[in-house]
Amino acid sequence: MDKPMITPESLNIHPELPTQKDIPIGIIGSGFIVNDCHLPAYRKVGFNPAGIASRNQEKAQQVAKQHSIDTVFHSIDALLEDASLQVLDIAVPPNAQLEIILKACKKNHIRGILAQKPLGMDYPEALKAVQACEEAGIVLSVNQNMRYDQSVRAAKTLLDSDQLGTPVIANIDMRGIPHWMPWQADLGWVTLRIMSIHHLDCFRYWFGDPVGIFCSVRSDPRTSFTHTDGICTYILEYANGLRCIGLDDTWTGPAREGCPGDVRIHWRMEGLNGLAMGDIGWCKDPYTSPS
Repeated sequence: MDKPMITPESLNIHPELPTQKDIPIGIIGSGFIVNDCHLPAYRKVGFNPAGIASRNQEKAQQVAKQHSIDTVFHSIDALLEDASLQVLDIAVPPNAQLEIILKACKKNHIRGILAQKPLGMDYPEALKAVQACEEAGIVLSVNQNMRYDQSVRAAKTLLDSDQLGTPVIANIDMRGIPHWMPWQADLGWVTLRIMSIHHLDCFRYWFGDPVGIFCSVRSDPRTSFTHTDGICTYILEYANGLRCIGLDDTWTGPAREGCPGDVRIHWRMEGLNGLAMGDIGWCKDPYTSPS
């Protein structure tokens, strides 16, 4: 049977938005992810961030003013008590996230939680968060936002419609210097749980779960605090022979020390019948260019 013709309009690059956009959202956190990413996106599509709380009250007030949020709560606990806030966007460091999720699960008015990745400090913590939300009847989503990138969704459409044939090999190659958060120094985390986690999830979104993973890391010469996972490489092995290869190079250069930069994120997948390639736009100049 002939494959369906793929056109730009049929690549399904835009996610389906909810029909009800005015549900009040409670924002927990006031850092880069909230201020520069989530709140601009919410306003762009017409969502309703209605209240905010943060460990830093002054920063929460600044973010609220910038994004026209009506209510700034004096504490996270106070926000959780507000029965009008049915959806939570929790954007706090991973060592503070589980406690908030468990408290939220005790509130009958909360219907949904968007949590940051990684979901916990380790697998048992993540599992505890999932189980608590299941028992409370709360929809828990993890902010694996790379699945919603336009080029990533286009690639998924090509795979689902069998345009490439049986996948043979795929790779994601990142040469970029991400925006690191201050709390990463406290945890000694750099790339694997912050950036590579997106690319690992992207491979799973495209191809499903592998049967084996090999990972090798080294430190990033530019990052001054103690860590091991500055530059990361990994191979996902699939039962059908498919291999997915990731390289996350945060040194990239030395791009900030005088060397011409080659800043980019490229992906490529090869099948028996075709080849697809694309890029990710956040690290381009200007910042947040389309993929």
